[in-house]
Amino acid sequence: MTENKETKEVVEKMKQTGDEVTLLKEKLTYLNTEKEQWFSKKSEFSDLIKKNINDIKELKNKRNELTTKVKILKKERDELNKEISDNVKVIVKEKKDVQPLPEIKGKKIIPGKIKKEIEDLEFKLQTEPMGFEKEQRLRKQIKNQQKILNEFEGQFKATKELREVSNKTSSLKKRANKIHKEIQDVAQESQNIHEELIKKSKEIDELKIKEEEAYKKFLDLKEEFNKINQELQDKHKVFYENKQKNKEAKVAVAKKKAKEEEKTLKQKAKEVEEKISKRKKLTTEDLLIIQRGG
Repeated sequence: MTENKETKEVVEKMKQTGDEVTLLKEKLTYLNTEKEQWFSKKSEFSDLIKKNINDIKELKNKRNELTTKVKILKKERDELNKEISDNVKVIVKEKKDVQPLPEIKGKKIIPGKIKKEIEDLEFKLQTEPMGFEKEQRLRKQIKNQQKILNEFEGQFKATKELREVSNKTSSLKKRANKIHKEIQDVAQESQNIHEELIKKSKEIDELKIKEEEAYKKFLDLKEEFNKINQELQDKHKVFYENKQKNKEAKVAVAKKKAKEEEKTLKQKAKEVEEKISKRKKLTTEDLLIIQRGG
C-alpha cells in the first residue's frame, strides 16, 4: 500500500470516527436529559410519599385524640344515664307512694298559692287600717290557710321533692342527649379521618409503584448512558490514534520529500560543478543551486 493511500485511509477513518463521536455526543446529551428527568420524577414521588407519611402520622394522632374524647364522653354519658335510671326508679316508686294534691271544692290545693295568700293577708293586717271584726276575719282566714299547709305538709313536701327529681332528671336527659349528639359528631369526624387514612395509604402504595418505575427508568438510562459514554471514549481514542498516525505520516512524507529534494539538489549541484569545471555557461537555475548549496 502506498504512503498516499495509507494517509488517505487514515484521514477517512478520522472523518468517520469524528462523525461517530458527534452522533454519540448528541445521543449522550439526549440520554442525560432523559435520565435526569426520570430521576427528578423519582424524587417528586419520594417527596409525595414522605408528605403522605407525615399526613398519616398527623391523622393518626388526631384520630387517637378523638378516640380518647369519645371514651371520656361515653363514660360521662353512661354516668348520666345511670343517674337518670336511678332517678326514674325513684320517681316511679314515689309516684306510687305520693298521694295526689288535696282538693277543696273541686280545686287542687297549691302550697305556693296558699303561702302567697297568707303573705298577702298578713301584709293587709300590718298596713291597712280596719275594724276589729274585719281584723278577726282576716286572722281566721290566715289560721285556716296555715292549718291546710300544716295538715298536708308531708304530702306537699313529697310532691315538691318528686317534682325536683323530675326536673333534675329532665335536665340530665338533655345533658345526656347533648353528649350523645357530641359523641356521634366526634365519631363521624373520626370515621372521616379513618377514610382519609385509607385514601392516603392507597396513594402511598400507588406512588411507591410510580417511584420504583421512575427509578428503574433512570437506572436503565444510566446504564445506557455509561455504555454510550464508554463507546465515546473508545471512539475518541481511535480518533486521536488516527490523528497521531496522520501526523506521523505527514512528518514521514515531509522527511521523504526533504530527503528526495536534498538528493536532487546534490545531483544538480554535481552537474553544476561539472559545468563549471568544463567552463560551460551557467543558467539562472544553476546559479540558484550554487546559492542553496552555499
